[in-house]
Amino acid sequence: MEEIITFEYIREAQRAEMKSQQLCNLPEDFFENIKSYLEQKRELAKKNEDAMIELRNAERIIEDIYNRRESKIVSLALLSVRTGIIPANMTRNERELFDYVVKGLKSSRSFVDRLLGKKDKKAKDDVEYVEIEFLEDIEEFVGIDLKKLGPYNKGDKALIPKNNAELLVKSGKAIKVNE
Repeated sequence: MEEIITFEYIREAQRAEMKSQQLCNLPEDFFENIKSYLEQKRELAKKNEDAMIELRNAERIIEDIYNRRESKIVSLALLSVRTGIIPANMTRNERELFDYVVKGLKSSRSFVDRLLGKKDKKAKDDVEYVEIEFLEDIEEFVGIDLKKLGPYNKGDKALIPKNNAELLVKSGKAIKVNE
């Protein structure tokens, strides 16, 4: 079911992001729907002063939501490089940003590891990951990559090892997210 975008809906998304240190669960098409909402408001704003004010406020709130999520993603990328924990609740575009930042951080960390004479951790990174959406609450567990995963709530999305994802999908506790 597609969520109807209203000013209050956008404001609620902002409040949720402000309250939580984690990424809040937004629909995958949240920002695409926001684009449609803004296009409609821009048309109305040409004829109506109140619509213009609402448009400006909505744009400010949307930028705030994105900035907050962007900051969280950068912090989560650093955490992921250090601990191997993969965050949940990213949209496709946010996942691309996350992957890009992680790649840069791993490259930087690899340089420091070589400088300090530490062994390369390549074998650990050979695990294939897939994104799934949880259909029920799942307690914390250890993945095939020996990293702690979860806990996850119904509706959360996460990138987890393919073998673990297949077991969760097969048992009806999750579904694969289309890429």
